[in-house]
Amino acid sequence: MPEGLFFTDKDGTRRSEIRIKWWEDPSKMTCKSISIIPLENLPEQPIELSELKTLDFYRGGDKKVFFGHYWLKGQPSLYKDNVCCLDYSLAKEGKLVAYRLNGESILNSSNIVYI
Repeated sequence: MPEGLFFTDKDGTRRSEIRIKWWEDPSKMTCKSISIIPLENLPEQPIELSELKTLDFYRGGDKKVFFGHYWLKGQPSLYKDNVCCLDYSLAKEGKLVAYRLNGESILNSSNIVYI
């Protein structure tokens, strides 16, 4: 996060770092748009690229990846044709999410199942 900004997480801890959308090109993102969690106090200014540890990002041609430990909320969806989060806060009354992989090379949102 830009210097001086912070948010309070679900457990009441003050945080000055955010989880970023590592599958997006940071040179095309703003502080607000690169954050996984929508935070109102993040500015719509371009990312300060010198602040990032790396400029690498997960590209469309990379292997399919499924990830978790993000405690997302809302409707499960794909982030890209090859990027899918399966963690929608089940332990906090969220959704149990899975993806039915049928050998497809491009992920399909209709294969996301949840209860």
